[in-house]
Amino acid sequence: MSGESLPDFVLSTPRGSVTARGSSVPVGERECLEIARQRGTGVVGTIPFDPMEPARLSVPESWERAEGPAAPPESAPRSIPRPRSVRGADSPRYREAVSRALAAIHEGRLEKIVLSRLLELEYDAESPLPVEDVYRNLLSQHPGAHVFSVRGEDGSYCMGASPELVIGVRDGVVRTHPLAGSAPRPAGADATEDTQAGERLMRSAKDRAEHAAVVTDIAARLEPLCEELSVPAAPSLLATPQLWHLGTPVTGRLRPGITALDAARAIHPTPAICGVPRAEALRSIAELEPHRRGAFGGLVGWTDPRGDGEWVLNLRSARVSARAATLFAGAGVVAGSTARGEHAETGVKLSTFLAVLGLAPDDLPGLTG
Repeated sequence: MSGESLPDFVLSTPRGSVTARGSSVPVGERECLEIARQRGTGVVGTIPFDPMEPARLSVPESWERAEGPAAPPESAPRSIPRPRSVRGADSPRYREAVSRALAAIHEGRLEKIVLSRLLELEYDAESPLPVEDVYRNLLSQHPGAHVFSVRGEDGSYCMGASPELVIGVRDGVVRTHPLAGSAPRPAGADATEDTQAGERLMRSAKDRAEHAAVVTDIAARLEPLCEELSVPAAPSLLATPQLWHLGTPVTGRLRPGITALDAARAIHPTPAICGVPRAEALRSIAELEPHRRGAFGGLVGWTDPRGDGEWVLNLRSARVSARAATLFAGAGVVAGSTARGEHAETGVKLSTFLAVLGLAPDDLPGLTG
């Protein structure tokens, strides 16, 4: 399928979903909620990784908010053709970028930087990528994630199964669940070995320090917007099919007049997707990465006229069309990181979307090496 039956925007979670259809009015951040009130719908769209770039927001002609996910999970995966070619499975350039980042950390210019890489797959015209089937596989393989699909101006779709809620607001109560620090879940392992992998992550001084820096930064940015804020003293474990993550659920009550979009803008990009200090990390990312992230590493979400909404991190994601899929993944580089280790971590993260395409890491030599 080419994607014609997909809505222009959908964000599906186990708690609920928002689906937007029909003609949309592009809007700026200042006037977006007023236009949404006039249309009787809400605001949907994306916020790029670069905080200096404008958000791509629109007010749809109609939208549907429903309890539960956007569609019931399917028992069998949709069949996806094999790609004609793959670029970026093994990335010496990424390992070199990590090495340069580690030098900057050793010199004291950075505490942490998140570096990303892309994996590019091309498909034959005779066996095009069935975009709607890709989305269906996302839903069925990741029932506990924030699954999204957003149609771009060029007709391609940005899709993903994000594990990370950046901002959620309901009746003035704000919540965020930053993730930082991760470890692979052993493939084919028994429950004991899997549990031990999670426990090792909890004991990792490197990962705990990385996680603490993220939570501290987010709390400092949220506090001025809140009447009260609650931050747990220690992280907990969150599991995705491929990875264990350290996560901390932060909650608070927003000051009157502050919306989900305001809160999302205030904390984005967090150290979990950028680095510390933020300004130096942003500059270094632009220097070290050979690609511009655009929507990758940004936010996907919605806000209603009351100011409620959800914004999730655009990761474990890809830009897909009938002829190509460009996958995105990043890893946090801190003191103690290694170029080989971060290359392997990004490879594991890329495998999340590869599985949606019917591919395994072993199909792409060097991916997790």
